[in-house]
Amino acid sequence: MTKLIALINALIALLTAFVGTLSKPVGNEYALTTQVVQVDYENDVVVCQDFNGNLWEFEGCEDWMYGDIASLVMNDMGTPEIYDDEIVAPPRYSGYFDGFPKG
Repeated sequence: MTKLIALINALIALLTAFVGTLSKPVGNEYALTTQVVQVDYENDVVVCQDFNGNLWEFEGCEDWMYGDIASLVMNDMGTPEIYDDEIVAPPRYSGYFDGFPKG
């Protein structure tokens, strides 16, 4: 009988751990197209601007250049305002504008 109770407790612990990993993150994800407006190699930060004028930054300059188009996957954190939104996936290079003015 003791072995049966130990087995049931072990199964409950495993199921609890498994169900905990299935919980969804807070908020919804959405795509955001931006353009690189600053590359700070010293601090390894890239600053992008969306087409509403909001600035977003991420780490990892690598080969990003001013004028590049970066596609970001964002999370709205479950709130209606965008100021707490976060980049949740590595930015993707999506091209560049040939005639973009140098900044």
